[in-house]
Amino acid sequence: MINNNLNALRMIAASLVLYGHSFVFLGFPAPLFLSWSPLGSLGVFIFFTISGYLITQSWQSDPHLGRFFIRRALRIFPGLIGCILLSIFVLGPILTTLTLNDYFKSAFTWGYLHNIRLYITYYLPGVFAENRVPNAVNGSLWSLPIEFLMYIIVAIIGFLRGNRWVFLMLTIIFVFTTYFWAQRTEQMFIMYASDLRQAFICGTYFWVGATFYLFNIKRFFSLSTALLACIGLLCLERWLPTLSIMSWLLLPVAVLAFGLDQNRLLSWLTSSGDYSYGIYIYAFPIQQAVVYLYPNLPFEIYLPICFTFALVCAILSWHLIERPFLALKPRRPPSNNDLSSDTMSNASSY
Repeated sequence: MINNNLNALRMIAASLVLYGHSFVFLGFPAPLFLSWSPLGSLGVFIFFTISGYLITQSWQSDPHLGRFFIRRALRIFPGLIGCILLSIFVLGPILTTLTLNDYFKSAFTWGYLHNIRLYITYYLPGVFAENRVPNAVNGSLWSLPIEFLMYIIVAIIGFLRGNRWVFLMLTIIFVFTTYFWAQRTEQMFIMYASDLRQAFICGTYFWVGATFYLFNIKRFFSLSTALLACIGLLCLERWLPTLSIMSWLLLPVAVLAFGLDQNRLLSWLTSSGDYSYGIYIYAFPIQQAVVYLYPNLPFEIYLPICFTFALVCAILSWHLIERPFLALKPRRPPSNNDLSSDTMSNASSY
């Protein structure tokens, strides 16, 4: 049984992404968190922070390449494949402006299957061409190859028996590269259909989370620690360059201090399942579809409609696809050095 708030925070992070995107789809300026980051990006940073902590914990508890990647694949790909197939064979045929014959003859339709191998493409022919965010069926998928890249790096370091100081060094490299390059250049640097700048920006939060785990920073975490980190972020709002740097430390502290606390304040959010991934991958196409069909909906109606449909899809995805496949994940051999069950159950389901 999960004894902390990490899954609930992932649920909140997915909802922040949905909420932040809603403004963009309706043509409003995206709200910023502390005049620093769009709310959608904040949700992604929370995801990567938690992921860095849990994925590193997962490797440390069972440093076996095969079992590690099988677990990661069972977490990401079944739900993703379901979403991609529904987009191609349900959403696309219903909303495309092309004839069904032309739609299914198009190479772009079948090219959308590349998303299954994390080579991200956003286009389905004739779908959402006139939306404010045109021709983008699922813009949230961009983070998945970056996430999987982080898994690969964790496994490589672990396989080569790198210690926690290697992780700390890598974290410092990501921080400096993000600050001096990724945040300053406007030119995209594309590798495997992904922007390398985003890999460094998001990866910074991942590696800070990983380093926190390896140095056992958890022993200093409490609700008061989370509160102090939040106060620190608020105090730094007027000094945005400083806030940008300190956010790589203070945001993970706030997220993990609250997420790992044993009071389970938000456990009711995930009492029936972990719907965060489903909300994340289904929200974007649902929001695009709603604004396409009803372009004049007011925000206060648009938002709950989109959240309701995304939650329903996430619930179905969890119970029909994700959870059954997670039940297939390989178990590590019994050990006398089991880590505490509070983070173990999170890591095994992530």
